[in-house]
Amino acid sequence: MKTTKTALITILMLASLSIFANENSKKAEEKSAKVEASATVTKNISGRVIDSNTGEPLAGVSVSIDGSTAVAFTDFDGNFVFNNVDVTSKTLSASFISYEKASVKISDSKNTVILSLKSAF
Repeated sequence: MKTTKTALITILMLASLSIFANENSKKAEEKSAKVEASATVTKNISGRVIDSNTGEPLAGVSVSIDGSTAVAFTDFDGNFVFNNVDVTSKTLSASFISYEKASVKISDSKNTVILSLKSAF
């Protein structure tokens, strides 16, 4: 009879420890997910697209962030802006009729990018 009580008490203690450990594991996973979500670095990226031969700004150039649907077009001075960009492993690409496509990797330290397009002819 004494061994039965001891066995039951042991089982109850193990079950409660298992539940406690499971709750702590869930809390740790939630904290980890919050930290990962807040680790995303976003910033504004602006830049200018120029002709590589003349240095003149190019208007109407399509500038995109690879791996996303974000697209901007340059103004009359060749300028473009992207707001709140996740800069983790991203590349900007610029394309324009009669020019070769140009790409540049976005870094955490740079907010301004200059893309130089080379004439295809």
